[in-house]
Amino acid sequence: MKKLLLLLLLLLLIMPGCKKTEEADTIKVGVVVPLTGGLSGYGGCMQFALEVAEDEINAAGGVLGKDIEFIYKDTGTDPDQGKAAAQELVDEGVSVIIGAASSSVTIKVSEVTIPNSVLQIAPPSTSPDITGLADNDFVFRTSPSDLFQGKVMADYLYNEYGGSGVANITALFIDNSYGVGLKNTLYTEFIALGGDTLRAVSYPESLATISPGDVDFAPYLDSLYVINAEVVILMAYDEGGIAVTQEATSPFLDVIDWFGCDGIMTNGFLNNAGANAEGIEGTAPYHEVDTLYDLFEARYIVKTGGSKPVTFIPNTYDAGILVGLAIEKAGVSDDGAAVRDALREIAYGGTVVRTYAAGVTAINASTVIDYNGVSGILDFDTNGDVTAPYQLWKVVSGDFAFQQVLTVK
Repeated sequence: MKKLLLLLLLLLLIMPGCKKTEEADTIKVGVVVPLTGGLSGYGGCMQFALEVAEDEINAAGGVLGKDIEFIYKDTGTDPDQGKAAAQELVDEGVSVIIGAASSSVTIKVSEVTIPNSVLQIAPPSTSPDITGLADNDFVFRTSPSDLFQGKVMADYLYNEYGGSGVANITALFIDNSYGVGLKNTLYTEFIALGGDTLRAVSYPESLATISPGDVDFAPYLDSLYVINAEVVILMAYDEGGIAVTQEATSPFLDVIDWFGCDGIMTNGFLNNAGANAEGIEGTAPYHEVDTLYDLFEARYIVKTGGSKPVTFIPNTYDAGILVGLAIEKAGVSDDGAAVRDALREIAYGGTVVRTYAAGVTAINASTVIDYNGVSGILDFDTNGDVTAPYQLWKVVSGDFAFQQVLTVK
C-alpha cells in the first residue's frame, strides 16, 4: 500500500501543470553585469537602470499579466566568470539574458546563449567583433559598434591635431575585443585622413578584473615616455582611466595630451580619478535630451541616491523595456526564438511608441509598433546592431560636460 501511495505521489509531481506555483509567479529575465572587477562601478549603474525599467513595466500591468523580474549575476569583468554566470541563468530556465558590459565578456557569454537559443541583448558592448558572430540572430545590441566611434574619433583628432604640427597619435589600450577593435578602427581611419600613428601600447585584460585604483600602470606609462608619445588615446575601462590619472603626475601630464572614450565615461572614473581628470576629452554615444529622457533621468537619480546616468545607461534601460515588449508580443516567455522574432517586429516599421505602457497597449490592440527609447532610435540591422551619433565630452569641474555632436561622415 505504501509503495502504491509513493507511486501516485510521484506521478502527480511529474504530471503536466503540477509545477510549484512560485515558478510561475513572475517572468524572469537574466542579467549578467560586472558587480566586481574593473567595471564594478558601471555594473551597479546598469542594475539601477534595469530597476527603473522593471518598475515601469510592472506599474503598467507587467508582461503577459505577470510582474517581470530581472535576475542578476556578477561577471567580475571576467570572460570566464561571465560565461559561468550565463550558464547558471540558462540552467535556471531563462530564455533572455541582458548583458554583458565588456565586449569580451559578451562574446564569451554568447557561447552559452547561442547554442541554447537564448536571446541576448548587450547594451554597452561595442566591439566590431560582435557584428560578425555566427549567432543565428540571437545577439543584439542597443549601442552602436566602435566602427562608428573609431570614425568620429579619427575625424575629430585629425582636425584637432593634424593642422598644428602634431599629426600622430598613440593608443594605450586594453588587450581585448573592445580595445583592439576600437584601436584598429581608429588607426585605419586616422591614416586614411593623412595622419600617422606611433606604435600602440597595450595592457592585459587581466587588469580589468582588479578593483579600480589597485592597478599598477607605471610600466605602460613608461612605455609611452620611451616612444615620445604626444597625443595618447586611452581605450580602457575604469581601472585604466583611474590608474592613468592617479599615476601620470607632472611633468608627465604636461608632455602628453590625453583623450578618452566611452569606456571611461563612468561614475567610477569621476569618483576616483581625482583632479588630474580635469580637462580630459573623449567620445561616447549621444542621445537627444527631451522630456522623456528627463523623466527617466529623474527616476534614475532617485534609484541611485543622486547620481545622473552616464553613457550606455539609457541603452541599458531601453534593453529592459524592449525585452518586456518583445515577450508581450511573442505571447510566451520561455521561447527565446519566439521572443527574438518578436523583438524585430517591435523595433521598426510601425507606430512609434516611446514608453512601455504605450507599447503594450498598442500590442494588445494588434497595432504594429516601433519602439524608440530614451537612448534614441533602435532600428536593428541584419546583425542586430544599431546606429547613433556620438558626442564629444569633457571633464569640467569634476563632471562630464557635453561639448558637441560628432557624426559619421
